[in-house]
Amino acid sequence: MKIIISPSKTKDIKGTPSAPKFAPHMTEQIIQHMQSLPKETIGKALKLKDTVLDEVYDFYQHYDKEVEGMAALSYNGLSFKNFDYDGLSEEGKAFANTHVWIGSALYGLVAPNSGIKGYRLDLIDPVLKEEKTNLYAWWQPLVDAAVGEEDWILNLASKEYSKWINHPKMVTIEFLEHRNGVWKQLSTSSKQMRGSLAHYICEHQVTELSQLPKELKGFVLDPLPTDIDGSIIIAYRKE
Repeated sequence: MKIIISPSKTKDIKGTPSAPKFAPHMTEQIIQHMQSLPKETIGKALKLKDTVLDEVYDFYQHYDKEVEGMAALSYNGLSFKNFDYDGLSEEGKAFANTHVWIGSALYGLVAPNSGIKGYRLDLIDPVLKEEKTNLYAWWQPLVDAAVGEEDWILNLASKEYSKWINHPKMVTIEFLEHRNGVWKQLSTSSKQMRGSLAHYICEHQVTELSQLPKELKGFVLDPLPTDIDGSIIIAYRKE
């Protein structure tokens, strides 16, 4: 079983990685490709300009000199603040390192204790073949091979990274809130709760659906299916 979570655009590179990268040869190809692109092309593909574009362009041009940190400590968006890798017990960290994958357009499927640098790149960015192709197809064979070795997948990722994962038994978790008579999935609370649930799963070493918490931070789990039959969606709800 593997847990899939999304990366965050915001990063604070720190920590010392202790695990190898998923597919360093593929990462190197992407870096070389980015280095070959004119600054204007990168700006158009990544929708960047001015100082931010200069920083991203310089990052790829001098990639080897950039500082590397541990993934789970270096991503610092809402989901990762609630994942709180540093707050896990040693057993929880060990479980996370072998059961969590962080999706990354540059590094593929990243273990929490693997290394990342302060990159900026998304799967949907059209940086290949004269800006007409994104990175999904480039990574897909490697991702499919890795995912195919797992008995089931717990999906806590955004739609961008969820569509990357092809598995006959994938459980997607949604966090819904009751607003004006309608159940809605809100961006901020969903990011926070994905991280919180990932923390719980790692700390309690959850490997079966039945072990999921029935309630977490005010969200109550819907009744669970008896078995994972295909790709299913399970909801936590908050009134």
